[in-house]
Amino acid sequence: MEREQDTGISVLVVGGGIAGLTFAIEAHRKGHNVRVIERRPRGETFGEMIVISTSALHTPKKWPGFMERARQEAITPVLNVKKFDGTLIGTFPLGDPNNPSLAIYRSKLHKVLNEYGLQLGIPVEYSATASDFFEEGDHAGVILDDGRRLTADVVVAADGVGTKSWALVVGSKDTPISSGFIMYRVTFPAAPALENPVIAKQFEGFKDRSFLYAGPGAHVVTCKSGDDICWLLTRREDGGDDIEDWAQATSTEKALKAVEGWAPFMTELINATPNRTVLEWKLLWRNPQPQWASPGGRIVQIGDAAHPFLPTSASGGTMAMEDAYSLAACLQIAGKNDVPVATKVHNHLRFERVSCAQKTGFKNRELYHKTDWDAVAKNPGVMGKMVGKWLVHHDPEHYAHENYRKCAEHLSGAPFENTNAVPGYRYKPWTVQELLHASESGKPVQDEGDWS
Repeated sequence: MEREQDTGISVLVVGGGIAGLTFAIEAHRKGHNVRVIERRPRGETFGEMIVISTSALHTPKKWPGFMERARQEAITPVLNVKKFDGTLIGTFPLGDPNNPSLAIYRSKLHKVLNEYGLQLGIPVEYSATASDFFEEGDHAGVILDDGRRLTADVVVAADGVGTKSWALVVGSKDTPISSGFIMYRVTFPAAPALENPVIAKQFEGFKDRSFLYAGPGAHVVTCKSGDDICWLLTRREDGGDDIEDWAQATSTEKALKAVEGWAPFMTELINATPNRTVLEWKLLWRNPQPQWASPGGRIVQIGDAAHPFLPTSASGGTMAMEDAYSLAACLQIAGKNDVPVATKVHNHLRFERVSCAQKTGFKNRELYHKTDWDAVAKNPGVMGKMVGKWLVHHDPEHYAHENYRKCAEHLSGAPFENTNAVPGYRYKPWTVQELLHASESGKPVQDEGDWS
């Protein structure tokens, strides 16, 4: 990789997930001096299928060899959508067919990012947990569990919804709100499952294949990729607490109940799950938080730390990677003396776009769980449009370069409007409670503009 001129900006990235590693690689390319701390041991990773849209793939094409490695681990970016009874609705490209999305297991994308960053020589310290953040004049830092203090010109909180940066960034941590839904997720070896003729027929003749089954009150995404099969079932939750836990094990019985009367494939797939055990993930939501940078501008949140997503948005990973390119560019444009301005410009350039993408997750779930099948018969394409053209056709690095100066002047009072969100839509703040109320009352959420 050919690095750009050294900016002299030291960056501490807290969190070595997709957001943190993507930022670290791009910050290194932009000439920043970056190091990463990660609370998990080296090599520990997990996660099922995600889709990275075209908008987050422009910049990595400038990383020599990276996209070739990622594509080797990816699956064909095509989704087969079926009605719960097995009727095929259509086969749809994910994103722009002329500039394909990256459909890949989260764990595999993380592995490619991690290996690439290490080969670039980016320092990563594992099993290092940030217990507190601080900001002092011209620097910021973290206090680790072992008492060490690490400092830098800017600290990037990429450590997910559990980040301890909330206290300095917004003053308090937003309480998660139940979305009313729960997800069961699992990945397991494909070979034993493919001995079942019903399952084998679904994937026959394909090295990799993915499906979305939509039905009343639930939907399932399943994928065979190489030697693995995964499935993710989202259904309405039967009460319970609002504890945020991504790795709580449970029986497949509740998943089976959610697909009673569905195509036999779904029952057979769930029954093929080893030990009849899956991970249970309560889908909790947070209201959009417009403040991602601390008052002094030396701490900035990206990815889930700033904006967690529902899985139905199909955009959580995309927005995390977009954040990375935008922030790295803003820091380069600003230079060492204007780091606080850079983080606040980045925040302003990104918030409305990300908030609209978050809202898409709610709209998609309503479509899958309350499908008007008569309308789908007339226009099957409505089921294959997980993300809109406005989201796909964007380049966050280019956008930062084009709009940085105007946005910086806007922070001092000059007029400026973002153009990277939904065309024809003037952003309006929204809350989780508003969307949940609309869902319960049976009133579809209608917004002006072209969300398609």
